[in-house]
Amino acid sequence: MVFRDQRLFMIELDKFLVALRPGSNRIRRRSRESTVTIPFERTFRNLDQNRPEPDTPQEAEFNFCGCGWPAHMLIPKGLPEGLPADLFIMVSNYEEDRVVQDLVGTCNDAASYCGVRDRLYPDRKAMGYPFDRAARSGVDSLANFLTPNMAVQSITVVHNDRTVNRTG
Repeated sequence: MVFRDQRLFMIELDKFLVALRPGSNRIRRRSRESTVTIPFERTFRNLDQNRPEPDTPQEAEFNFCGCGWPAHMLIPKGLPEGLPADLFIMVSNYEEDRVVQDLVGTCNDAASYCGVRDRLYPDRKAMGYPFDRAARSGVDSLANFLTPNMAVQSITVVHNDRTVNRTG
């Protein structure tokens, strides 16, 4: 697939701050820690229960709190025989990218997809960056698109048909 088409299939799984050391670094993140997800309970909440009065600030916050990707669905289901995918990773300088502002209220956990209510988008780079724009001239593949702060790893998502009890 040519890059101009492939970039439209990219989805952001997470964006986070981590201190990297020279050499190899092992990073583990849970889906519920992602900056695009909301908890299971908010995904399937009863929209009639505890609903604030219409046209109030409380109703606006109630509605905003439903914005985000379900944490239990962050990684695609996969296939029993495996679903091939490309995992793209980009490292950037937090001090150059961060937006200094107070985060007030609740429901700021899916800020990468939803922004922060009544605040600036919490990243100086555009939502969807770097796939939100056409690539530089001559880029026809993901491999050609990469810069030194980017990497791609071919992965396989395997579906195991089993139920796992949710824990905290």
